[in-house]
Amino acid sequence: MTEPHILVLSITTILFGLLIVPTALRLLSKERVVFHLLLYIILGLIANLSFLLAGLALTTLTEQAYLLTAHGTLLAFSLSFGALTLDFLKTEQRRILQYWGSALAILLVWLLFAFDWLGWGQVSFPATPITETPLTGLGPGPTLVAGLGWLVGLVTTLIAVAVDFKQPHPTQYLNRLRYWIIVTVLLAVSGLILFTSPNLIVWAGLPTLTASSLVACYIVLSYHTPDLRLLIGRAGRYTGVMTILFVVYAVSLFSMILVRNSPYGQNIRLWAIALALILANLSVPLWRFSYSFLTRLLFGKQQKDEKQVIRHYSRSISSALDMNRLGDTIINLMIETLGIDHGAVFVNQRGGTGIVLRPLSSIGMSDHELTLGHFNTDSPFIDHFRQGSKIITQYDIDVLPEFRSMAAEEKEWLAKLKVELFVAIIREREFIGFLAFGKQGERAAYYDEDQALMIALADQAALAMDSARLFEQLAVINQEVGALTNQLAGLDQGKADFLCIASHELRTPLTHIHGYSRMLLDLTEEELSDPSYVKTIIEGIAKGSERMKGVIDLMFDVTEVDVGEMSLFTGPVDLEEVIDMATRAYLAALDERRIAFGKKGFKDLPTVEADGTRLVQAFENLIGNALKYTPDGGVITIESQFIVREEAEIGPAVEIVVVDTGIGIDPEHHLTIFEKFFRVDDTDHHSTGKTKFKGAGPGLGLTLVKGIAEAHGGKVWVESLRHDEVNLPGSKFFFVIPLQRNQPTENQKQSQIETRHWRQRDMAPKE
Repeated sequence: MTEPHILVLSITTILFGLLIVPTALRLLSKERVVFHLLLYIILGLIANLSFLLAGLALTTLTEQAYLLTAHGTLLAFSLSFGALTLDFLKTEQRRILQYWGSALAILLVWLLFAFDWLGWGQVSFPATPITETPLTGLGPGPTLVAGLGWLVGLVTTLIAVAVDFKQPHPTQYLNRLRYWIIVTVLLAVSGLILFTSPNLIVWAGLPTLTASSLVACYIVLSYHTPDLRLLIGRAGRYTGVMTILFVVYAVSLFSMILVRNSPYGQNIRLWAIALALILANLSVPLWRFSYSFLTRLLFGKQQKDEKQVIRHYSRSISSALDMNRLGDTIINLMIETLGIDHGAVFVNQRGGTGIVLRPLSSIGMSDHELTLGHFNTDSPFIDHFRQGSKIITQYDIDVLPEFRSMAAEEKEWLAKLKVELFVAIIREREFIGFLAFGKQGERAAYYDEDQALMIALADQAALAMDSARLFEQLAVINQEVGALTNQLAGLDQGKADFLCIASHELRTPLTHIHGYSRMLLDLTEEELSDPSYVKTIIEGIAKGSERMKGVIDLMFDVTEVDVGEMSLFTGPVDLEEVIDMATRAYLAALDERRIAFGKKGFKDLPTVEADGTRLVQAFENLIGNALKYTPDGGVITIESQFIVREEAEIGPAVEIVVVDTGIGIDPEHHLTIFEKFFRVDDTDHHSTGKTKFKGAGPGLGLTLVKGIAEAHGGKVWVESLRHDEVNLPGSKFFFVIPLQRNQPTENQKQSQIETRHWRQRDMAPKE
């Protein structure tokens, strides 16, 4: 073997040996494709080493042994390339194992032929040196099997790559596939040389094999490869520009030669100076024109003036102070500027746990794709942005190790968007959101200048979103101030109503007491001797004082509800008895006003653990309320049933419904009627009658009902279609009380001031 042969083999062997180092270091990543790559490189190293050792003759092994080793490892090398391709394309492990089964079968058959273990025919060892013995030099049997092995490896690769090319993949992934096609072509060329050209095995076959291995190793070990179409386009553009300039200069030089040989040749120096000045002035414009023309021709785009684009973009978004309008402006300008077929703007919803990304605006994307994205605060996707990176591609999320710990739901949501890359919108390390963009039409990938422009535009968007959010916050603050103003006005009105109602409700019985007291003082001896007259006066005083006591007690009870200090004395309570006791005070009024009264559903009801006195108090107010707002001749019905509420805090309960055929309540008042001093009618219109139609009270009865229900862990609400004094739609008051009392959750109060009220029981002697 000549020295040039040994030099070439030494270089290829050293290169394979060097490839083992980075591949072995990547084994720590535990990627399955790296194990296949290491096997592939080791087989290539053994093949080259066999050729080299045979040429150096440093061992006692025969050249036939080196020949068998070299040819056998080359066959295994080609077969392992098919497995490497399948693993590189993330094929199912089952298919890879099936392929390896076929590959091992081919290797076994080759060994049977090579060593003639079954007597199929002695292997013929040619007299030529190993470096000049093609893969067909061992006889028809091994040659046929070796050819089949190379064909299986290459065809498997081509089919797998072709199928994967048809799948929807990010452009960076497709770019790696293009590089892999180059590897496959180089391997096929090297195989063709090794099979058919003995004189080129060392000079072309093994170097081509080494080149394909270098490229394969680079593709597998590096996650990002230069855009192949961009490289080819730039090379073509550079070649085109140089060709145009060469033609111009060549024509100029040829013209000077013609001028020199013409009658004007005596002024050749003057012509040369003139031509030099012309070329000096035309060179730069010509270069720029050629560069721009070839850029449009090869890349289908025109060079953008980045400063002008950013200026126009900034002007457009600065006037949008509404977040939704801002989102529409951003996405429209980005798509118009960069020629993107679809995209969206997502912003971080503040106030919740974790990070929730909601779509602000989009183009070319369906509602199915635009859903809320939920991310953990420590998600690798968010951390990548917070650490200073402005762009993440979908390819990065699929391939890079740092994203392998992402939650499956996060990856699935991002993949569902079907976009190419995500550009962060970050303001002072605060993650505001991101811009998501699809492909640039038929373009291969986003170029560096495109990404730089995107980052600049996203930074402008961050400033605009800050302004829009401040504007929205000011709008919210204005609304809150307006609401607080209305609340203060309501409080003032409430105080006025309280003074008006309280003065009337207390003044009326006080007037009775005062009047009867004066009558008592002015009694004559004759009137004193009349017991019935005296009794009438005393009954009037007692009636007025009872009325006053009832109003004051009601106010105190509502105050207890308001501060959360209502005390309950619970025990087993029969609800039918409660209804009977609550109805007793209204029987005369029901007869007088010809209002039909009925109850149903109480026979099979279980007892409840409750304060019976408080329940009587609650239903007295509900029945009295129904009586006051039901015209004469109407109907009041009390229905009950055992239920199991969906709310876990209530559980098994009894629902009692007070149904009337009265004038009804507008839906807008269904909640406010349970507030203190609320009156649907004008507070100036009062009637101290508890049972008169539309007779007004202090506006505290339903507030007390709600407090009693909630103190027992229950609920109360009203259902009514509308307020109509002609058609009488009626009302239904629902009172739900659990079988076992649940401690109600204490509501946060606007004021924590504790107010103590004097009541008669406070003065009772303590035992």
